[in-house]
Amino acid sequence: MKELIYEHETIDDIQMKFMDRDIEFWKEEVSIIRIEILFFKRILTSSVFKIFNCDRQKKVDLLKDLNNVNDINETYYANLTSFINKLEMIKECEDVQCETFYLNNHTKFRADIESHFSAYRYYKINVILFFDSCLEEKM
Repeated sequence: MKELIYEHETIDDIQMKFMDRDIEFWKEEVSIIRIEILFFKRILTSSVFKIFNCDRQKKVDLLKDLNNVNDINETYYANLTSFINKLEMIKECEDVQCETFYLNNHTKFRADIESHFSAYRYYKINVILFFDSCLEEKM
């Protein structure tokens, strides 16, 4: 089994490893959300879905929200890209104050982007429940 932390690693190495892991996770999540948004949009606007007798206003609201969620996710994608580029400067730090600045920014960004992921999951649940209610009427 591969060890997560090696004995020869410094605290700085370990912090960077965890920050890198966070960033990879965030990039993956933002990409998955992009795909899910496209999928939801295709289903909501497909001719196949029109045969279901669903609440039309709810469908319109979900599509409108979908565009807003997409815009928000794209903003997070841009912010994440910018954050990654700025984080590269931590390698130039020569004192604890400099490193602390970047670590604090990472912590703030983590809280912000995880809040986005949480809000998206709430939206996604609403879409799934809408699909479920439409399917249930047909069964």
